[in-house]
Amino acid sequence: MTSPSRSVVRFEKSTTGRAVRWLDVVAPGLAQRLAFERFFTPFRRRGTPDMHRFALGDEGSSELTLWDAGDGRTVLLVHGWSGNAAQMAGFVGPFTAAGYYVAAPDLPAHGTSPGRRTDIREITEAILRVGRRVGPVHAIVAHSFGAPAAVAAMARGLRVESAVLLAPAADLPAYAHSFARAAGLSESSARALLARIDRRIGGVEAYDPVALAAVQRARLLVIHDPADREVPFAAGRAIAAAWPNAELEAVKAAGHTRMLTDPRVIAKTLSFIRGGEAVAARTA
Repeated sequence: MTSPSRSVVRFEKSTTGRAVRWLDVVAPGLAQRLAFERFFTPFRRRGTPDMHRFALGDEGSSELTLWDAGDGRTVLLVHGWSGNAAQMAGFVGPFTAAGYYVAAPDLPAHGTSPGRRTDIREITEAILRVGRRVGPVHAIVAHSFGAPAAVAAMARGLRVESAVLLAPAADLPAYAHSFARAAGLSESSARALLARIDRRIGGVEAYDPVALAAVQRARLLVIHDPADREVPFAAGRAIAAAWPNAELEAVKAAGHTRMLTDPRVIAKTLSFIRGGEAVAARTA
């Protein structure tokens, strides 16, 4: 995920950002529409992981690029906002060597998947589509903004035995409000923008990972850097506290996106997922 703060800085400096601040004075409705469109537009990051690539398309839905490798139980890797599957490549070698099949989509409007704009509802539906294609899914590993979408997918029927959330985002309304205010919208326009966002995704509460945590049954490990400057550690702590029997691992100096290549994070993720199989074997 490109952090909320980084996204806002880019928007503020853009031509559209300057136009929004001016328009909010003379034509607030148009300013809200421009901010609304920009809010749902990720920055495109391209990359080609060393995996097999194929197009995933269901009837009536747009194509997604899906990357996969290995054989065995399925582990689904989910990147964050303005990310791509290539960012998750550090997990592929260790997991395939451990006997897993790994699947990693470029989410809608990300990487090499088509589209310009997307939202958490569409991303959640994409995760469910991938799960149906490569399932049964044994475990899911999701980063940043991909985490609340992964949790929402689990709440909607994606069954997994283990989940690992890496620097997970939690307070989506707070991010939307900070985006609106930093974009130069007045408080009334900011509230109107948040209402439009809520209508588009069908209610932000449906994607609140803290609220959804209580009904989850999968084992959970949250890994977060206490000094994360993009998504606060408090977000990961809140999810872990609300999730039955979850584990929270604080990994210092892992960073936010940098943690995806951190050997400590990769090793802890693999160990947790393999440990779940040992627990299942003992209780079988």
